[in-house]
Amino acid sequence: MDEYSDKHFLKGFGFLAENNIARALDEFSNVLMQKNDNLEIYASMGSLFRRNGDYAKAVHIHESALSSPKLPGSLKKYIQFELVKDYRAWGQNKQAKYYLDDLSKHDKSPVLVKILAEINFEQENYEEAEKLFHKYEKISHKDYSDWRAYCIYKQALKETQDKQKVKLLEKSLKISPGLRIVNLEYIRTLFAGAQKEKGISAVNSFIENDLALTEDDLNEMREYYYDYKDVKDFDQLIMRKVSAKTENPFYILFMAEYFIKKDDLTRAKEIIKDFINEHGSFKSLLKKYSQIHLDSVFVDAFINEPEYKCSSCGTLYNDYHTICANCKSLEKIKPV
Repeated sequence: MDEYSDKHFLKGFGFLAENNIARALDEFSNVLMQKNDNLEIYASMGSLFRRNGDYAKAVHIHESALSSPKLPGSLKKYIQFELVKDYRAWGQNKQAKYYLDDLSKHDKSPVLVKILAEINFEQENYEEAEKLFHKYEKISHKDYSDWRAYCIYKQALKETQDKQKVKLLEKSLKISPGLRIVNLEYIRTLFAGAQKEKGISAVNSFIENDLALTEDDLNEMREYYYDYKDVKDFDQLIMRKVSAKTENPFYILFMAEYFIKKDDLTRAKEIIKDFINEHGSFKSLLKKYSQIHLDSVFVDAFINEPEYKCSSCGTLYNDYHTICANCKSLEKIKPV
C-alpha cells in the first residue's frame, strides 16, 4: 500500500475506534479511489455500510466482491457470511438462507446452525427451528433448552385442538419447566378444557416456583381460584410466600394491594418496608409505597422510571417482555 493509501487507511481505523462509521467510510473510500482492487477493504466497507444501516449498499458491495474473478478462496467464506448478516439485518431471510445454505456446504461451524435455526423461527417454521436449536446444543455444548421449549410452545399456539395443544405444552415444559410464558398458556389451556384439578395444580406450581413477573400474573391466578376453588385459599398461599421471605416483589405488591382494599394502610406499608429492608428496593414497590403515602413528589419521581431490565444486555423497559428487543434473549427481563 502506498503512502497516500496508508494515511487514509489508518485514519479510517481511527474513526472506527471512535465508532464514527460515516467518517471511516469516507477514509476507506479514498483508499479505494487510489487502489480499487483491494477486495479486503472493499468487503470491510460493505460491513461498515451495514453497521450504518445502509443495507442495500452493504449487499451491493459484498455481492460485487463475491463475483470478482480476483477473489481469493480465503476471503470467499468471509464475504458469504457477511452477506448472511447483511440480509438478516435487512429483514430478508430468504436471501440470507440462500447464502447460508451455500456456506454450510463447506463450513460446519455451529454458529451457522444457530443462525439457520433463528431464520426458521422467524419464518414460523417452529418444528424445524426446534430441531436445529437441538443440533446447535449438541455441537456447541451450549444450553438452548429454553429456545427449544419456546419453539414447541409456538407450535402449540397453532393447534386448534386442546388435547394436542396440552400435549405440546407438556413437552415444552418437560424441556424447560421454568418458562413463564409456557406455564401461563398451559394453565389457560387446562381451564379452557375443563381440567379443573390439573389447572389448580398448575397454578400452585406457578406460585411455588416464583414464575410471576407482573401483577397481572397473580391477579389472573387468583381469578382461577375465584372461579374454581376458594379465593381465600389463594390469598393464604401468597401470604405464606411472603412469610417465607420470598425475593419476588410481585407477591409483596399483591399483598400490599390486599391490605389497601381492607383499609389497612399501615400493614400495606409495613409489608413493603420489610421487603425493601430485606431484599433492597424495586421501582414497582417504591411507586406503590409513594402512592400509599400520597406523596406526590415521590410518585412523580418514580412514575416514569423503568421497572424492568434485561439481565443479558441491560436494556430497560417500562413493561415486561418475553423476548428482549435489543439482544433477543428469552425471558431474561427481570424487575429492578
